[in-house]
Amino acid sequence: MFSLAMAIVAVLAVFVEIPVISDFAFWVLVVAHLSWHGFHRHNTRVRFRYWVMLDIVLFMAAIVAVFTYIPIVSDYAFWVLLIAYLINVGSTGFSW
Repeated sequence: MFSLAMAIVAVLAVFVEIPVISDFAFWVLVVAHLSWHGFHRHNTRVRFRYWVMLDIVLFMAAIVAVFTYIPIVSDYAFWVLLIAYLINVGSTGFSW
């Protein structure tokens, strides 16, 4: 639940000025994504996990787009990362 709270605060920080978090909202969402991925299990019955692969591709594209220019991804890196986070949450569920 800590990861979900961090993601909500990061999205709020984009729209409302929160002193430190608004400047680092992207990186707060990166930490939320990694913490969710680290503490929740994926579906182990499926051998190849398409949602996990899509999540990893979007996550890496958003990170790389911060440092180098990728035409569409660099302009919307935060939102691409948010989509990756939502795919991650949706593919794992809330089970421990």
